[in-house]
Amino acid sequence: MKTYIIAEVGPNHNGSLDLAIEYIEKLSKAGADAVKFQLVTPEKLHSKDSILPNYIKFNTGSKKPLELSRKYQLSFEQHKVLYKKCNEYGINYLCSAFDLVSIKFLNTNFDLPYFKIASGEIFSLDVIEYIAKQNRPILLSTGMATIGEIAISLDLLNENFKKDITLLHCVSLYPTPYKSVNLNVIKELKNKFSLAVGFSDHSLGIECAVAAVAIGAEVIEKHVTLDKNLSGLDHKNSITIEEFELLVKNIRNVELSLGNPKKIISNEEKVISKVARKSIVSKRKINIGEIITEKMICFKRPGTGFLPIEKEKVIGKRAKRLIKKDRVIKREDIK
Repeated sequence: MKTYIIAEVGPNHNGSLDLAIEYIEKLSKAGADAVKFQLVTPEKLHSKDSILPNYIKFNTGSKKPLELSRKYQLSFEQHKVLYKKCNEYGINYLCSAFDLVSIKFLNTNFDLPYFKIASGEIFSLDVIEYIAKQNRPILLSTGMATIGEIAISLDLLNENFKKDITLLHCVSLYPTPYKSVNLNVIKELKNKFSLAVGFSDHSLGIECAVAAVAIGAEVIEKHVTLDKNLSGLDHKNSITIEEFELLVKNIRNVELSLGNPKKIISNEEKVISKVARKSIVSKRKINIGEIITEKMICFKRPGTGFLPIEKEKVIGKRAKRLIKKDRVIKREDIK
């Protein structure tokens, strides 16, 4: 099964449409299946009591959520341009919306392959109830959420009819230390909810995302930047386009290597078995008419004769012809 790989640009366009388009161009060549942005009406997301997480304070030097949200946004009309560009470059447009006005805009104007519900929006009732009425696949990030809370959100989303939902294991730490990634949760989510499960990766590097595919993740989401040194919200916690391209290659190689559960011995491997396995070999010269005993044989390469586990087919049999010392005993040598 092919992993669906999402390049999360988020706010890393820094409010520039040109920069956002550059991401689309480069990520389409890097092998991404989708480029994901974020959309919000800042005044509908932030109250006057909103606070910023420490990593954003550190990355931006700001303590003003509403101001930052406005600074790093693209307009609804600019998102229409991005959607068109994604179609031109043969890559899916995805977008996380953080308020009801934004999600309605996305659903009305674009043929989205998924609704993407961010971890912080798992209990946003107005948005959840709207999505629950739509017949569109859903990606549900689960950062900060307990198993019980995930179950509640799923019940809300499935309230009208059962949805096509993929859960994304996620740890909402930026960056996530390796000791906190806890990839085994992917298996727990699969077992608990019997849904497709992916991984929204906030760790540095690409190792965790590749490992997630090896243990069953069907979707990978990874933050991407054009330059880790750019000022902005997420650049320092993202991988570069070059690193993303390497991630895609590694994931595709892992997919090939996973194969399927059926044990298949290829013709090439069968050839190697003739070299690497052992056969029943004469320990001494065996004359015509002699009955072969266990003392007359040993086990050596190559594996072109009787296997050692087939010794009962040789012991007690009479030699049809002279068998020289240290030679593989063949079927035509005995009767």
